[in-house]
Amino acid sequence: MTDTMLSGNRILVTGAGSGLGKYIASQIDCVVLTRDNRQEILTKYKTKPFDLIIHCAFNSSKDTNDYYGLVEDNIFLTRNVSLIPHHKFVFLSSVDVYRDEESLYKTTKLMAESIVQKLTRRPLILRCGAILGEAMRKNSLRKINEDEKPELSLSGDSTFNYILQKDILSFIETAYRNKYSGTIDFVSSGNINLSRVADILGKEVKFGNYIYKTPNLPNQELVEVFPTAALSSENNIQRYLGNNNE
Repeated sequence: MTDTMLSGNRILVTGAGSGLGKYIASQIDCVVLTRDNRQEILTKYKTKPFDLIIHCAFNSSKDTNDYYGLVEDNIFLTRNVSLIPHHKFVFLSSVDVYRDEESLYKTTKLMAESIVQKLTRRPLILRCGAILGEAMRKNSLRKINEDEKPELSLSGDSTFNYILQKDILSFIETAYRNKYSGTIDFVSSGNINLSRVADILGKEVKFGNYIYKTPNLPNQELVEVFPTAALSSENNIQRYLGNNNE
């Protein structure tokens, strides 16, 4: 745990069992909500408000017939967490909400966003690109970097916009201090394709045929308040690799 600008505040972080929520919870003093203790937390904290709620919990399963589970994890939980007393609420969404292709992931993210906009105080919604960090699940970049003979279902023409988990936390701190609210595309300056990622990492990759395209989103307004966002996806890959080699 590190001393941050959020130190001394009463904070709740959801999704703290894995991924971004786990990383943020490891960096700040906070109450954590996980799949195991969610009912206890939702029942216990009904009076004194949190200064900040950071809602990272989300069921990202894309191939599932458990529709009730998706609704329970992504819709009902978002509503229940939104009703916990608080002064500011941050919700981690995704740039996938801009994709033309329809999916349960996209739909439930948009539904959760609407709940946050309707029910929370001073909401900040961060529509994030692909997040790099050791707390994150193994994505295509990590497979290319870590597997001896990487093999992907994605085509080398697939594009991603890479950001770092530590930059998300840094921006949340900035937003809390400066009272930023609204919906923000939290992206780096420019996407990168997986063939270029393989070149950077010096790997021979067996690519598949499915092409995933991340929307190209401008981020000039973000750069004005958070200059680190001026870095490109390639810059952030190098920063990620540098941090992991230290």
